[in-house]
This record gives sequence, structure tokens and C-alpha cells, in this order.
Amino acid sequence: MRRFSSKFLSTLGLVIGCHTLSVAQTTTSTETVWSLEQCVAHAVKNNLQIRQTGLTIEQAAIDVNQARANQLPSINGSGSHGFNNGFFLDPVRNQIQNTQIWSGNVGVNGSVNLYSGLQTHNSIKRNRLELEASRLDQQKVQNDVTLNVVTSYMNILLNQEILRTNQERLNLTQSQLERTQKLFKAGSVPESNVLDLNAQMASDELNIITAQNNIELSELQLIQLLNLTDANPANFSVVVPNLPDPDQSVIGFNAEDVYASASERMPEILRTRLRIQSADKSIAIAKGGYHPSLSLVGSVSTRYSSGTSLISLGSPFSQRTLIGYQDENMNQPIYIYNEAQERSQKEYPYFNQLQDNIGQFIGLNLSVPILNGFRVRNNVQLSRIGLRNAQINSDIAKNELKQTIAQAYTDAIGAQKRFTAAKKQLEAFEQAYRNAEIRLNNGLINNVDFNVARNNLVKAQSDIIQAKYDYVFRLKFLEFYQGKPITL
Repeated sequence: MRRFSSKFLSTLGLVIGCHTLSVAQTTTSTETVWSLEQCVAHAVKNNLQIRQTGLTIEQAAIDVNQARANQLPSINGSGSHGFNNGFFLDPVRNQIQNTQIWSGNVGVNGSVNLYSGLQTHNSIKRNRLELEASRLDQQKVQNDVTLNVVTSYMNILLNQEILRTNQERLNLTQSQLERTQKLFKAGSVPESNVLDLNAQMASDELNIITAQNNIELSELQLIQLLNLTDANPANFSVVVPNLPDPDQSVIGFNAEDVYASASERMPEILRTRLRIQSADKSIAIAKGGYHPSLSLVGSVSTRYSSGTSLISLGSPFSQRTLIGYQDENMNQPIYIYNEAQERSQKEYPYFNQLQDNIGQFIGLNLSVPILNGFRVRNNVQLSRIGLRNAQINSDIAKNELKQTIAQAYTDAIGAQKRFTAAKKQLEAFEQAYRNAEIRLNNGLINNVDFNVARNNLVKAQSDIIQAKYDYVFRLKFLEFYQGKPITL
């Protein structure tokens, strides 16, 4: 199997890298560059979780409208039509008949609640509080998405900084390898030095690939938060701001000041207060079950029966009736004469019956609770438990906010101190590395001692980068809880 020299592989990698760079330069014309402010604004409008909470707000608004509508009268219409064969109570004549008959009725009834222990009134207030709490729920999701966007954005910048450092490290290793190969050909250093540097160069290349993968993963996370369906890491990039070093600024506030400001404006605190008020209204609604309920009811109805006929009067005639005799032999009868009319039955039309049989009713309906299986009492107790639960949730939210702010403040102070120490450490290790490089080239130390100095420098570079971005993120986090806009 043919083996290629490290010089050939390096040249091939350089050619491929140049080609990739040229292709990238030709395709960046369609690349979208996003600033942090643009990312936050776009995520607030298009993030799926935020849009989902908008549906919850719409549902809460419908609940408010329904609670208001419950004050309106309730009106319903009804109608029926059927056939009977056999004994049947005629709904029009109110007579039992044994026949085949068609019957039906039509009616409209309504009611309006006059008093029910103020349950409807309190339901309106409670649903309004829940609507405001739902809006604060959406603000909480917006804040979470905003902080997630900032985290992903900062991770991209951090990994880009790590990639740049790894590339510089690879260039140093490449230069050191070229010098060591010349010294090896001159017989000044053993071949093991060349082999060690080849291995170190492969390790540096692996670190570059890892950093590139981390950049793409962070970009994918940011793309998902922005809900960009047609974007991918190949045509997505962010603005790289000029971030000041942590030792150039002083944190001019403390954790207590941040918490005092956040507790008056953050939605996770405000919504718990609203839900305490909502739970209190739920108790009032449940207590309303102890009160009598009074409602005004009324109805209009009519009916029809095919067994009902229309009686008509014909021509008048004189009718004679025997009432007695004038003598005992009953020879002279006595008659009384009165006028009468002929009677006849004919069909009673359907719509005529509906018009003639209209009945109206209006009245008051009073319901007094006496014994209902302790349902009202248990509902009141459950509502009181809900109030205590809401109060505990409020205390939990306050403690979580206080802990989060205190942790962020402590991390920011620690990151600032770590940066100052890492900066001094980096200066010392850079000087030690340059000294070790000179001594290695002169054959005064071996590769093991040189790698120790190099690894110390690598760790110092990594520490100072991590401390810098950790400080910037924590500082922006605290500024956000103070109500300041997030900018870089």
C-alpha cells in the first residue's frame, strides 16, 4: 500500500481548503447575516411555542365572553309532531280517545337569571384575571425564547472564537513541523520529533472539525428558535460584535437590586399574583351555591290534533218540546217552542288550530338549596385549597427568581475574576511557549517538555475565551432582568 508523505497531505489539504473557501465566497452573496436584535425580534413573532401560547389567550378571551353572555336570557324553541293509534289523550280537547290521530305542538320558552349568589358576576371577574394571567404566560414564554436565542447566539460566537484559536494553533504546528523536518534532514533532531509534530497536527485538525461542528449545531438551534424553515447553516451567519474584555468594566449593581426590579415586572411573578386573585374569586363562586337562586321564566306554546273538528251552525229552525197536559185524561198536550240551529262538523285546519290554541305563561322560579350531598361545602373547601396552592406557587416563583438572579450575579463576578487571572496566566504561558520553542529548535529540550508548554498555552487560551463569553452572557442576563434591551 502506497504511503503519502505528510507534506503531500498538507499540500492537498491546503488546496481543498482554498477551493472550499472560493466556493463559499461565491455562495455568500445569498447568505443572510443576523444581528442579535434581529434574531430576538424575529423569534418573538415566529417562534412556535410563542404562537401556541397565543391560542391559550384566545381561549381565555372566549371564556370571558361566555361569562358575560351568561347574563343574557336563555331562549329556546321546541316542536313535535307524531301519530297515535289507540287510547290517547287529545292535547287540544283534553279528552281520552280510542282512535288514530295526528298531534303536535310548537312552543318557545325562555328564562333569565335574576340572582344566583353573584356566581355569574364573580365568574366574569375570575375569567378576566385568567385572561391577564394567560397574557403573562405568553410573556414568560417570550422571555424564555429570548434568553434561549441569546444563549445560542453566544454559543456561535464562542465556538467561532475557539475555531479561530484552533486554526492559529494548526498554523503554528505546521510552521514548527516544517522547521523540524529541516532540522531532521540536517541531522540535528531525531525522527521522533517529526512524528510527534505530525500527530499533534492531526490532533489540531480534529479540534478544528469539532469546533466547526459545534458552530453548525449552535446555528441549527438558533434557526429552530427563529422558525426559519428554508434556512440551513450553509447560508446562515451572525454578526460578530466587538465585545469588550471583562476587566474593562465594573458591575455597578448587586443581586438584591436586580431582584427588586425583576419582582415588579417579570411575568412569572405577576401571573402568580393574578392567579391568587383568581383563586379567591373561585371561592366566592363556590360560596354562591349556598344562596337561593331566582329566575324569571316564560313561555308561549300552541298545539294541534287531527281528532279535533270544527263545529259549524246551519239554518235556524223551531223546535217543539212536550212539557205536560191540561187535564187528567191527557187530551190536551202543552208544548214549548224554542229556536235551534243545525250543527255539523268539518275539518279544523292545521295552521288555524295553531293560531287558536296559543297559550302564554310568565312566572318566577325560586330554588332554595337545602341538602345536596355537601356538594357546595366540598366545592368551597376545594377552592380554598386552590387558593393555598396559588399562594405556594407564588412563593416558589419568587424563590426561583431570586436564586436564578443570585446565581447569574455570582457567575458574572466569578467569570470576571477568572478572566483577569486567565489573562495574566496567558501572558506567562505565551512567554514560556516562545522560550520552549526556541529551546526545542536548538535541541535543548525534547518534544515532551515542549508539549507541556504548548498544552499549558492551549488551556490558558481556552480558559480566557470561556471566561469572557461566560461573563458577557451573565451580564446580559442580569440586564435583561433589569428591563434593559439585550444588545451586543
